Amino acid sequence: MARVVFFLILLISLSGCEQQEVPAEQIYPWQIELLPDGGSRVFGIEFNRTTLAEARKILGSHHDEGLFENRDGSMSLEIYFNEVTLGGISGKFILTLDADEAQLQALKERAGNSRTVDSGARRYRPSSADRELLYEMTISGLGYIPYVNLDEEMVHQRFGEPAEIMRIGEDKRHFLYPDKGLDLLLDGEGKELLQYVAPRDFERLQLPLLRQFDS
Repeated sequence: MARVVFFLILLISLSGCEQQEVPAEQIYPWQIELLPDGGSRVFGIEFNRTTLAEARKILGSHHDEGLFENRDGSMSLEIYFNEVTLGGISGKFILTLDADEAQLQALKERAGNSRTVDSGARRYRPSSADRELLYEMTISGLGYIPYVNLDEEMVHQRFGEPAEIMRIGEDKRHFLYPDKGLDLLLDGEGKELLQYVAPRDFERLQLPLLRQFDS
């Protein structure tokens, strides 16, 4: 009897870890659901509502974490999923967690090893003791790097006409969709990058571009 109970408990626990299906209308990167409060949902993730624990049910349990301290002292907390396939399209996901300055500072103080990355920022590895805390945090932004190549024709066809196209240097073009909370980068020398936030927070994506454009 005890053995039967053990296997029932094991079965229930495993079923709770199964990967969650993304709704058919949100499975592709151009399927952005706009919400009445100025928010949005993409890949089944609603910004500022979906927690990392919930996102893991969609994207899987294999990921890496990084706490970044930039040269100006600002910090951000990012989660990396290196290879996720949704709707037959594979790509890399970078989730930004919604953490305030006090939380980030506390995470930094408890973090393990750190190293300097190419941007000049310092990257810390959050302590394993803080993992449950990270799982409870909500997603404030999402970066997506598709493994398939996008071109301008495909961008217009799938995402529609952008409100603006900003050129940074000779090879980088940012297709801006403020009403969708999307900055889509086509890079002639690198991979495409799609950055999503809630439309009400689009300035978070736009202001850094304006600084680059003016410099």
